[in-house]
Amino acid sequence: MAKIAAFFLTPLLFFQSLFFIGGRAIGKVTLVAEEKSYSVEAESVTAVWHNATLKQARLGPSYALEAWDDGKWVNIPSKEPILPGSSASMLKPFQSMRTTFNLSRYWLPVGGRFRIAAQCNGGVAYAEFKLTGEGKVTLKTEFATYPVGTREITATLFNGSPAVFSYTVGYRIDKFIDGEWVTVGPNVGFITLMVNLWPGCAETLECELSCDDPMEAGRYRIAVRDVYGEFSLV
Repeated sequence: MAKIAAFFLTPLLFFQSLFFIGGRAIGKVTLVAEEKSYSVEAESVTAVWHNATLKQARLGPSYALEAWDDGKWVNIPSKEPILPGSSASMLKPFQSMRTTFNLSRYWLPVGGRFRIAAQCNGGVAYAEFKLTGEGKVTLKTEFATYPVGTREITATLFNGSPAVFSYTVGYRIDKFIDGEWVTVGPNVGFITLMVNLWPGCAETLECELSCDDPMEAGRYRIAVRDVYGEFSLV
């Protein structure tokens, strides 16, 4: 009788083991961030897909970013329209895959709880993480280098700090000469006009490099108050 019971019980235990690994029932695709928290200055988050099903998983080419706000998840707007990739990825049964998600394309609040919402098998999988740290105000030019003769460049002033950043309309241009920064460009704008940049917000600056002759090759920086964005003319 015991042998008969074992005959029927062994296959049952085998199939049961297919659906329980480490005490966890399998049967879905998961997405987990590699780190539980990142700096507020992080430009990307890496997460790991794991297919715990018996079929191939279809991972969609697009994703969204959400923030936990007032007891619910809220979609974060992107800085520009996000176009989906050309095709979806396929993940084989019981396989894992690392994927990097770009954060810099979103208007991120300063710190808090976030999650990546990525397409999977016609549904959505989530990877939750936190952004921590005080953060700071940054100024970045669109490109690190420009050709000599460039008359105007674009720079983004982003307030990644927890406080309002107040500054006078305008900017200054400095050049690195003999080991020190020397002002070579005018402060453009109305000195008495103040602007408040709120935490998590950004402002695009259109900066003229020269009103007369083109600037020579060298290392430069745009300055707004005590925040700088470096670039080079080559």
